[in-house]
Amino acid sequence: MNDNTKTLAFLGAAGAAIVLAWTSMPQGREATSSANKMGKSLFDPFDGTEATAINITEVDQELQESKSIEVAQTEKGWFIKRTGKVDYPADADNQLQDVSTVLLDIRIVDIAGEGSGEHAKFGVLNPNVANPQDAGIGKYMALKNTSGSSLAELIIGNEVKDVSGLRYVRKPGENTVYTAELENVNDVSTKFVDWVEKDFLDLDKWDIQRITLDNYEVAKGRIIPVTPQILDYNSSEWKLSGSILAEGEELDKDKLDALKDALDDLEIIDVESKPAILASSLSKGSEFVDVNNAQALQATASSLQQKGFYAANELDAAGKPKAYPNGKPMLKVVSEKGEIRVGMKDAVEYVLRFGETYRGPEDDENSTGDSRYIYAYARVNESLLDPPELEIVPSPLPEKPAPLVKPGTPLNETNATVIPPSSVEIIEGNEGDKGKDGEQGDPAASTPPPPGPPPNIKPPSTPPSAPPPPPPARQPSPPSSEANGTSAASSIATDPDAEYTKMRAQREAEIARVKAENASKQKEYTEKLTKAQARVKELNEKLAGWYYVISNDVYEKIRLERTDFVKTQKKEDGDTAKPTEVAASHVLVAYKGGSRADPTITRSKEEAKARAVSLRKQIVDEAKDFAAVALENSDGPSKTKGGDLGKFTFETMAKAFSEAAFALDVGGVSEVVETPFGFHIIKRTE
Repeated sequence: MNDNTKTLAFLGAAGAAIVLAWTSMPQGREATSSANKMGKSLFDPFDGTEATAINITEVDQELQESKSIEVAQTEKGWFIKRTGKVDYPADADNQLQDVSTVLLDIRIVDIAGEGSGEHAKFGVLNPNVANPQDAGIGKYMALKNTSGSSLAELIIGNEVKDVSGLRYVRKPGENTVYTAELENVNDVSTKFVDWVEKDFLDLDKWDIQRITLDNYEVAKGRIIPVTPQILDYNSSEWKLSGSILAEGEELDKDKLDALKDALDDLEIIDVESKPAILASSLSKGSEFVDVNNAQALQATASSLQQKGFYAANELDAAGKPKAYPNGKPMLKVVSEKGEIRVGMKDAVEYVLRFGETYRGPEDDENSTGDSRYIYAYARVNESLLDPPELEIVPSPLPEKPAPLVKPGTPLNETNATVIPPSSVEIIEGNEGDKGKDGEQGDPAASTPPPPGPPPNIKPPSTPPSAPPPPPPARQPSPPSSEANGTSAASSIATDPDAEYTKMRAQREAEIARVKAENASKQKEYTEKLTKAQARVKELNEKLAGWYYVISNDVYEKIRLERTDFVKTQKKEDGDTAKPTEVAASHVLVAYKGGSRADPTITRSKEEAKARAVSLRKQIVDEAKDFAAVALENSDGPSKTKGGDLGKFTFETMAKAFSEAAFALDVGGVSEVVETPFGFHIIKRTE
């Protein structure tokens, strides 16, 4: 049962209770008399399932403005009706239930007054008609049916003094003020955010496995790429995969944990609808589709740009724009502020792109400028799942064992069973001294050699994919002198065919086991992917149609630069770890012909170096103020700030400059340093 069905069931059950109370009312009393209204239902009985709209109006006391909200039932569920904006799902089930609790089966406790002059005193002035600056305005709530008629309509006023849960109430159009017990009145709001599911990503921080910070920028219609920072999270530990931590650097766990918490706390402040192209495309699993309507594409691009997003070409591995088979460009959405990809343990990956600061209409409770657009969707990332570890399936053995061969015969895959040398002698010399070598036979031939294969025969190593050769047949005991043939026959006690059949059955059982386990592992992996695909489809159907608006405070915790989460290790005794950034000032002396020199400079390189040495002497030996020397003599643009360059990382400056600056202690002044800009005197300030 979904949330809307549960709410309708709740309304229906409450309506049935009202009908029962009405029909069981004691007879013989005048129901309309004031005295006989105590304990009775405030509204005539109605079927709660007829309610298809909820209207609420109240006054914001701080702003002294009237605010209202309408929530209506459609074929797709309950939606918030917003003037000038597209309707949005009212999927905060608690609000629907709270309204039901307030309006259904209200029982009259007492009559507080019957004249209109007391309405302000009880706080039951109608907010739909009263001046918002007036005192004593109540909260208007109504349940309506499909025709727009009110099933239950009420103005809720002040709480009765010293009686918890008891309030003054009045029906619009009537003067009588009653007291009644009401629940959840303060929980029912006219704010958009209170009627929606705020956790629009439905993301659990404990399931986060990988966060990729891709802080590319868009300038003059072109993407300026950067190296993505990939952060893997496992067993409460963070690992940086996108770049290498330098000596003396470490990850700031507190900052990264705060990032993970912020993703979990990401909540809606407001929403605006996307163009139909974007919504339908994302529902189908892509950001853009092959659309031939140039006007629609132009409108889509304009909508994106207003929010801080752009349509850009998809590029192939060679950096060339991709196109559909009909030649139309393949497009994707990019952001001015880059994107964050959040990979979950179930292979679902969220893609979050941040746009411009949001400013709603003047009467919008969220029009503060402290909010920002976010473009979000989900996709499956198989790399987030560990692939199944499948065993190699052994090769089956042939139906028959390999044939016996004489010693010395080269072994191969079909000729791997070696007959023992003693068996060979028995086969060829089983008639004693009448063997093939003459009357007495060859003495050497009549003497059995020691058991085992000849010294020059070495069974080959079995390749990984080939079955091992069957073991050699059991060697018989040396023949007795009385009856060679009988001894030889009795010495072969084991049936080689039976042994081989048993071995083959064992191999087949092993093959069956490996295949079954591999199939089970593959099935488990496939099921995980199927679930991820279903989850992505569910998320994108929800996310597809909307630009979301989030708090700028949360945004600043999420969009981090490398310097935000990489810090210098704390120094211990004897530890000389380098900082990740320093602050410094410099005096630049440029020369004519330098690779980056101002063309108006005429001094030679030798003159420039001599001048730099002289200026350093003034600073170090004569104690002249560094900023003053820079202001009067530096050829760099920072001269107006006394040479102050602010903070910078090692990679920001020319290598020689950074090596000198990072080697200084705070307050230290460098020797003269040469770079393509000229000659520098550097002072480290932080």
